[in-house]
Amino acid sequence: MTVKVTDLSPQFLKQYRDASRMALDAAAALYEGNVKKRFFKGYYTSQAFRSTAQIVQHVQRDEPTFGGNGWYAKVGIPDGIMAKPKSKKGQRKFFRKLARSTGMPATVGMIALAWEVGHRNIFRRINGVPQWSHVPIFKPVAIQSMQAMIDTYNRVLNRYIERGRPVR
Repeated sequence: MTVKVTDLSPQFLKQYRDASRMALDAAAALYEGNVKKRFFKGYYTSQAFRSTAQIVQHVQRDEPTFGGNGWYAKVGIPDGIMAKPKSKKGQRKFFRKLARSTGMPATVGMIALAWEVGHRNIFRRINGVPQWSHVPIFKPVAIQSMQAMIDTYNRVLNRYIERGRPVR
């Protein structure tokens, strides 16, 4: 009598790796959507600046990538997308001044970063002094979305492993 013992761990590991990639992509999609919803409110309640609308259009996530510690996905704004000022003369002047002061043209990512980490806002002055403006969006949304992202990740991972095929 012969007994055959088979190790199916490579198949399981491949299935688990595919499942975790799908689950991470679903959690990143949830976060991306929440960031876009938050940006629709704008940096100012008046939504006077066109750059806020440009930022919403360019928030995106990358495909999950496998690294040394597992899968990761980036959600953010790609580099090099030029910001377009409104037709208002003052904003055109602001973008030219920004380009001269930084030595490079204004990009959508630079504008979002300036609001995220803070900057001296030349439009808000008290006694002629520009005031500090800081409206973080990415980190607070990540903290608020954390439990929903965990739940989404677990749901997709479990369904994928149970069914053995992608869950949409």
